[in-house]
Amino acid sequence: MLKSILIGLGILVVMALIIFVWPVPQMFEAPAPAAPVVVVETQLVQVTVVVEVTALPLPTPLPSTSVPIATEVVVQQELQLSPVETTDTFNEESAWLIAEPGVILDDTTAWTIPGTKDTWYANVPEGAFTYFSLGQGKIVVDSYILDLPYKEGHNYLVLIRGRIDDGKVDTDRNLTAEITEFVPGHAIWSYMPKGAYVSKGWFLQQLEASTTESFTNCGALGCSQVTVVLYDVDSGKEQRFAIEAKSLTEWTVIK
Repeated sequence: MLKSILIGLGILVVMALIIFVWPVPQMFEAPAPAAPVVVVETQLVQVTVVVEVTALPLPTPLPSTSVPIATEVVVQQELQLSPVETTDTFNEESAWLIAEPGVILDDTTAWTIPGTKDTWYANVPEGAFTYFSLGQGKIVVDSYILDLPYKEGHNYLVLIRGRIDDGKVDTDRNLTAEITEFVPGHAIWSYMPKGAYVSKGWFLQQLEASTTESFTNCGALGCSQVTVVLYDVDSGKEQRFAIEAKSLTEWTVIK
């Protein structure tokens, strides 16, 4: 009996030691210490970057896709001189067109005197000439413009030499002159016969008609000044001469 009591007391002592003396394991782990906070101080630094740029060549432009506009190209030649030897001229500069022996317009000529302020047309014949007398106007032949502005006490005498005769049948090389900006009823023109030159004597008569009282240019007593305009269709050569009524054989080159 005593033995049983001692055994029971020993068990109680052991249990007490276990409860009060032996360390009890923690049911939960302690939280891990927080990581240290590191404060980093930053400083802005200005950095300048230099970039070297090499210019590249511009690209070659592509050819235009637009449709070119067709234009008439007038091919001009050198002034052709007649092989016919001259016997009398006004001067060396105009001798290619006005000289003897030359053709004339006689009393049978069908002159054109335009009576309306419209666009009029005249034939410039192959191998021949067309003559104009007017105080002002504009003549266009083969795309070339002869501008004849009005001047007080002044008249224009114009001679146009048509294309050189090519000696071939049925090859029509006649041209058409377009006449505008003239004063209706105060202009006159006609084509002339074929020939090497226009007669100097006949042309002198036209100068007299422009500057004397026998005709009506510039009123009752004629014009005091005349400008002679010579034009060759094939070469595009244009000449102008200033002439005073008091000396019709002295020509001053102005173009």
